[in-house]
Amino acid sequence: MSDDLIRRLVKADNHIQKIVLEYGLDCYPQEFDVIPANKMLEIMAYRLPVNYSHWSFGRDFERERTQYEYTGGIPYEVVLNANPSRAFLMRTNPYPIQVLVMAHVYGHNDFMKNNIHFRNTRRDMLTSASEAAARFRKYEEEYGVEEVEKLIDAAHSIQWHIEEDLFPTDGSATGEKSKAPEKAGSSKKDSAYGDILDWQAGLQVKTHDERRSEERSLKRRIPAEPSADLLSVIMRHSPRGFDEWELDILQSIHEQALYFNPQRKTKTMNEGWASFWHTHIMHRLFQDGYLSPEEHGFYNLYNSRVLATNPFGLNPYLLGIKTFEDIEDRWDKGLFGPEWEKREDPSKWDIDEHLAKGREKIFAVRRTHMDWFFLDEFLNHRIVDKAELYLYGSRLREGMEEFVVEETEWKTIKRLLVRSMAHSGLPLIKAVDGDYGGRRELCLKHLYEGLPLDEDYARNTLKHVHYLWGNTVHLETIETEGSQDNRVEWSYDGRGFSKVSLGLAGASGD
Repeated sequence: MSDDLIRRLVKADNHIQKIVLEYGLDCYPQEFDVIPANKMLEIMAYRLPVNYSHWSFGRDFERERTQYEYTGGIPYEVVLNANPSRAFLMRTNPYPIQVLVMAHVYGHNDFMKNNIHFRNTRRDMLTSASEAAARFRKYEEEYGVEEVEKLIDAAHSIQWHIEEDLFPTDGSATGEKSKAPEKAGSSKKDSAYGDILDWQAGLQVKTHDERRSEERSLKRRIPAEPSADLLSVIMRHSPRGFDEWELDILQSIHEQALYFNPQRKTKTMNEGWASFWHTHIMHRLFQDGYLSPEEHGFYNLYNSRVLATNPFGLNPYLLGIKTFEDIEDRWDKGLFGPEWEKREDPSKWDIDEHLAKGREKIFAVRRTHMDWFFLDEFLNHRIVDKAELYLYGSRLREGMEEFVVEETEWKTIKRLLVRSMAHSGLPLIKAVDGDYGGRRELCLKHLYEGLPLDEDYARNTLKHVHYLWGNTVHLETIETEGSQDNRVEWSYDGRGFSKVSLGLAGASGD
């Protein structure tokens, strides 16, 4: 990259920062690195500029490299959630694309600084991951690559089954909370109003011995409450026990999962927000003379490809920007509220062209929502049509495969999309009992929501969980046969699998 191009980028960046402030975006200080294409692909595969080694990262690198070399795809962006924010520009990209990425990055920066789901993420993960990578290499030298990789494999199998706490009280972002023991004499029963408080709470007044017995029972419950943070439960309670180096690996992987989890939960919102603002910023840059007409035309061509409908899968850039644009338009014109939601004929609704509450509304949504609730609340027929969010199928015609639209009903499409966003697209599974049957076996429960588990995938995952727990692992789930739902329990004891029927599932599916 020439010095002249670097100077142009610096000048454009300075102007972008002024535009960002005018638009009311609230960003961390932003840093950019200009790197070779190969390094860009490596960061995309390894998640971070420096990370521990694992075969899955190498697999992802080869996939990214193949797409880049054989499909003509250009890595659009890599921006890391940090303070200061860190982003990367690929050296071979032309000037208008570099500026596009920079403008896009400031949208991500604002989103990750202000969205509530990023509130408790580590902003120093780059340093933490680099230090962890050095420790992992030492463990490989001391304990063997095979042992380290086996532990990482097991942790990776459940790393995204985590539980976020938006309002931690003990300084942690997730996991079980440690509770300080009550001081002597602090119980309601011992207070002057103990009987009244017990009565108000609808509790039966218990004798001292009964309370002590209940307390002992509660102390034996593992975990204290059902938890979706499987790795945290295992680290705390596994009867297998872990050496210090093993616990370090598990904790490091858990920390990275917590770091990336908000990005998984807000993928559509985050990309939509960044696309919304890069569109406005690029338009201003053209108006202010930082892009020539030819460069702006090149940007428009590339941007249209980024925001194109994809029959092979969901385009989060397109869905996100169209949803934010629709929210802004509706709140600018008064097309919202209970009465508007119940309207039968949209053409009879009085539009207020001067309400101008759209910008305020999208900033509020950016702060509070994640994809699941974002689409559940705001996706409507207007967005489905504008983004062409239809269900496609393929068929052979005269020896050629062609894609055809199979579903256009927006309510059906919305229902499927919202369901796919639930729990970041993962089945909700909780650890409910770490002393199952009084034998320190682990019982997991799948909170069935209409989609059965893939049995082969679940069996392989149970093997990994068994390795971490060190004892028999059970998984309660639902199997569907025709119109009938059956409760079953799959178990793995280290030697083989077994399956026991628990009877018909209740009407609630639990």
